[in-house]
Amino acid sequence: MEEKVLIFKDTRHQEAFRKALERASLGRAVIRPDHGWPKPALRVRGVNPSHVLAAAIWAGFEPEVVLE
Repeated sequence: MEEKVLIFKDTRHQEAFRKALERASLGRAVIRPDHGWPKPALRVRGVNPSHVLAAAIWAGFEPEVVLE
C-alpha cells in the first residue's frame, strides 16, 4: 500500500487520531510522526481510505489534510 501523510491542527488531535487509526487498521498500519511539516503530522503506511474514515469516526474529527 502507498504511504499517506495526515496533517492535524494540534498534537492532541495527532495522538488521538493515531490511536484511532491503530484500532481501525487492527494494528497492521505503520504509523510514525512526521516532523517535516509546520503542523503536527503522521506518516502512515498500510492503511486505505476506509481505515482513515473509520478512524475519523472513532476520533470524532478528521485530519485537516490527507496527502497521498
